Amino acid sequence: MDILLCISVTATRLQSVLLKKRASCVCMGSFMTTQEADVPSEIVEDSKFVPLNEDDPIYGPPALLLAGFEMNEAAKIKQLLKDLDGDFLQIIYCTEDMISLTVWDAMHAQPQNLEALEEGSSLPRICIFSGLSGEEMMMFINAFPETGLAPAVFAALVPNSASKALGEVIDEIMGDHEMLSKRETER
Repeated sequence: MDILLCISVTATRLQSVLLKKRASCVCMGSFMTTQEADVPSEIVEDSKFVPLNEDDPIYGPPALLLAGFEMNEAAKIKQLLKDLDGDFLQIIYCTEDMISLTVWDAMHAQPQNLEALEEGSSLPRICIFSGLSGEEMMMFINAFPETGLAPAVFAALVPNSASKALGEVIDEIMGDHEMLSKRETER
């Protein structure tokens, strides 16, 4: 079952691959490759991930769900979106009370008062894209390090994850990210 495409900008391997291979990539946790031979067998057998291609269709409402981000980072995210002509996206800051919602419902959350965000959230730093093409997601991921913000894991809403609880999906994303980060460190 497809859940989410998951990418991390924390791995230097990922950053170099993003610069060299922009067209068709398989993206998982902190690992990214265009050759199936490079994909860890655990991931090949686990069909939760979907390939990221520049020509991927748009799915979901135009939104960017940010988990684990703090209020003082809002201006940099907004500026990045503006620079990429992505300021049409609704920015949704995930709060602890949202994790019981489905991913679909979280992506349709009403605009929030940034003042109400809890500082020091215990949620991991994840950006979940919705309503963007594969090319648009790749542009955001490529540009994110230039913001100077702490690294984050990136994921995209796909049909099979839409009805799952956001908290469950966050746990799955981070579990896979940690497994793949550990594997990358062992290389």
